[in-house]
Amino acid sequence: MSRIKTEYIVNRNGTTSIRLRYNGGRYTDIDGKVKQHRPSRVLDFHLITNPRTPIERQQNKDCKEKVQLIANQWEKSIINEEYSLEDTEKSKTLVYAYLVKEIKRIKDKSSRASYNTMLSHFQKFFPKAITLKKINKREEAKGFYDYLTDKAIKVDGENLRIASANKYFKRLKFLLKEAKEEEYIQDLKFNVKLLPETKPEIVYLTIEEFRKLENTEERNSTLKNAFLFACLTALRIGDLKKLTWGEIEEGKDDKGNPTIEYNKIMDKKPGGKQRRIRNYFDIYAKKYLGERQNDSDRVFPSLPQDASSKFNLRLREWVLRAEIIKHITFHCAKDSFAMYHIIHKEVGVFQLSGLLNHTDIRSSMHYYDLCAPELKKKLIG
Repeated sequence: MSRIKTEYIVNRNGTTSIRLRYNGGRYTDIDGKVKQHRPSRVLDFHLITNPRTPIERQQNKDCKEKVQLIANQWEKSIINEEYSLEDTEKSKTLVYAYLVKEIKRIKDKSSRASYNTMLSHFQKFFPKAITLKKINKREEAKGFYDYLTDKAIKVDGENLRIASANKYFKRLKFLLKEAKEEEYIQDLKFNVKLLPETKPEIVYLTIEEFRKLENTEERNSTLKNAFLFACLTALRIGDLKKLTWGEIEEGKDDKGNPTIEYNKIMDKKPGGKQRRIRNYFDIYAKKYLGERQNDSDRVFPSLPQDASSKFNLRLREWVLRAEIIKHITFHCAKDSFAMYHIIHKEVGVFQLSGLLNHTDIRSSMHYYDLCAPELKKKLIG
């Protein structure tokens, strides 16, 4: 007797949806609760609720035969999994080997770097010999997520933020979904409910604090020039590291005033499409660029690829010498740029989103929560 029950749901548009439900036994979940194992799935085709023609009746008949085939196949896969009747070579594939293969296929460098960070956390938690079959369990997902939220640390020794923990969990889950599509595993069970993310804390320099920092001595000229330039341009440390003189264009506006422009192709999309970033900077930022070199030369050649703990420590020591009592990291340069333009230039959210190169204005909205209510209402309503 089949344990798959077919349920029909009548819709208002004259069609009937089809849902398959598996009636399994009871089980105790990872939290110790006894539950009924009754997974279900809604099929992506419909019956005609009241067929009136021979063609419509034949269509319903064909659909029901298709439903029966799907139900039989699904029940077979569940039974195979419950009683370990099917253990193919694919399911024995090492997860680590699969992840490395998939990550190497990612072309975008920043995305690949994020996946590699996830992989480093994966290696710290899972045994290297774990297979796709063994990892595909809710308890494995819960264990890894608990590790990310409670024990995993960044390079600076601090715990991961919830947003970062969620991102790395989603990265792993996405690649396991790919494994499911390639039939390495059957139904994906690697899932948990993620914790809600809090809004990122915004720490920024006021214009007065920027002037104080500017007038405070710092022996590392690359650090000083790059950070102050970032405050005036919103470029991240990774962008500054790759910045070449050919991407800095100098010219004049309609009134003959000097201008400085950042002109760069950020990434190439499938089909030949590309995203070009073109921003005009405050001409004041030019003083931190130094003497112009060849177009292919780096503007900040000795700048590190990312803001390591040692680099940020040097930055904070400089900030303290300027008598600024704030926890400033290199990322705060972008926040300082945003808040300056909101408070002193009174830019709206769409203009700010363009200045920060955000593809979604929601990424720019949270800055307005820090300004005075009157100004916030004036700028975004």
